[in-house]
Amino acid sequence: MKRFKVNSFRPGESGIRKVLGDLEADIMELVWQKGIASVREIHEVLERDRNIAYTTVMTVMSRLSDKGILEKERDGKHYLYKPAASKKEFSQTMFTSVISGLKSDLGSQALAFFVDSLSEDNSTLDELERLIQEKRKRF
Repeated sequence: MKRFKVNSFRPGESGIRKVLGDLEADIMELVWQKGIASVREIHEVLERDRNIAYTTVMTVMSRLSDKGILEKERDGKHYLYKPAASKKEFSQTMFTSVISGLKSDLGSQALAFFVDSLSEDNSTLDELERLIQEKRKRF
């Protein structure tokens, strides 16, 4: 599984904003849509909704590359950026990282907290039980 350098976790946010800042998340959404993009292309889209400097977009994209979230390749004088992983793969990696961190900090207590946090709805527990059985079959 790919590793990304992400330093924050904001549980109150939704989706990838739990681990990325708002501008980082907006940029990633656009790059995932395009597949490969230049800073100029991303800047042009972002500029429609906010007053943002080209150099700000360039800096954030460069930092996303440093974190291993974007890959960059030189195209003449400029760089083209592409996602290092699909959105699904990125989300899965981040979720796995959070769960692993909680498990290593809290041990089995983390699992107990997770189960306790599930809704009282039996369908959720049934789904969890189905997933556990599916996982056991693979071993």
